[in-house]
Amino acid sequence: PGCWRQGCRFKMAECVAEFVSEKVSKVRWRPQGAQALQESDVFVTGSWDNVENRVGLWQLPDAQVKTGGVAAQGALPARTAEPRLLCEVPHVGDVTDLKFLDYDKILAASSTGNVTLYKHHYNSQTLSVGQTWEGLHHHGGRGCPCTGLAATLPDIVTVGEDGRINVVRVEHRAPIRTIDNADSCTLNAVTLKAFEVITVNSTGQLKVFDLRRPSSEPTRIFLLSGDRIPLHCLDKHPGQPHLVATGGQDGSLYMWDLRQDRHPVSVMDAHAWDMWEVMFHPTPPDHLFSCSQDGSVWHWDVSGTTATPIAMATSTASTPFPSRLPTTAQPQMSPWLLANTGKQKVEVSSLLPDNIMSVNSLDIVGRNVVCGTDGEAIYVIKDVNIR
Repeated sequence: PGCWRQGCRFKMAECVAEFVSEKVSKVRWRPQGAQALQESDVFVTGSWDNVENRVGLWQLPDAQVKTGGVAAQGALPARTAEPRLLCEVPHVGDVTDLKFLDYDKILAASSTGNVTLYKHHYNSQTLSVGQTWEGLHHHGGRGCPCTGLAATLPDIVTVGEDGRINVVRVEHRAPIRTIDNADSCTLNAVTLKAFEVITVNSTGQLKVFDLRRPSSEPTRIFLLSGDRIPLHCLDKHPGQPHLVATGGQDGSLYMWDLRQDRHPVSVMDAHAWDMWEVMFHPTPPDHLFSCSQDGSVWHWDVSGTTATPIAMATSTASTPFPSRLPTTAQPQMSPWLLANTGKQKVEVSSLLPDNIMSVNSLDIVGRNVVCGTDGEAIYVIKDVNIR
């Protein structure tokens, strides 16, 4: 119930499909350094449900392929050149999360409970294993899935089905800290806010842990009202880190304000089935993207507002990833907190209206969205309308 429904629209941006003969569980764009003059054109993928899974690095070509006309109405548009596989490496277990540590280092979480650091060698176009942390997540003596990764170097945080939180560092073989009983149920995703670890679990709770405290107890617990609906994913606002978006089994989009209520401040009906990932755009965070088991990818837009724009940090040579930086400005109330009050217009675009297979993962850079699906395809959606 809110005026966001009135803005719902279905629009097809330019879409490139690459069929890869494996189910794609995770996709992530490579970050660009401070001196880069253009947006990233390289992304990493991970597979699942294969006898041998893989981590692969892909690149978009520069030139468009000339085609003889536009696709028929309701079908995919005439394609540009597909992504090109640069290199790949076998991965033990399903790839359950991926994260670039920097330009050439990739973290991969596994359903076996391990986490592996891969290094990309540009000259030979190969991926090699730099380090593996084995058995980070386990029930008794048996490994169980590591479900999420987050990093603010030098610290890397992992969460898993065992309800355990680990803090590891490159060059250290063992965790520097483990919270064994962080949760009594599965932790599904994690993000970091300075020294705080923010998690979501399978009973609809969002918990905050402070790594500066010796206690293993959460400093704050937030929860859904009513039914205990599993939460699968979360992302924090890049300019206002107290604002967190989550999605879960019911497909709804939940907004949380970590400064106040124990319950979501905004709930919006969204996908028909589970929401697998949610992500704020890193630079204009009035745009947000979500993907679902129902095959849809949605672009949420609250930029049509009279609220004061949210100040964003800019990149420098020493801090090349502005999306990870807090802003020093004092922003006004985020339009996301007003999203279902009737005071804020929310426009929703469907970016893959003809897809029916689960979209497991997405990432956004500039105006390009990359998606991985159970239909054994990677989609790159170009020129998304970012105002």
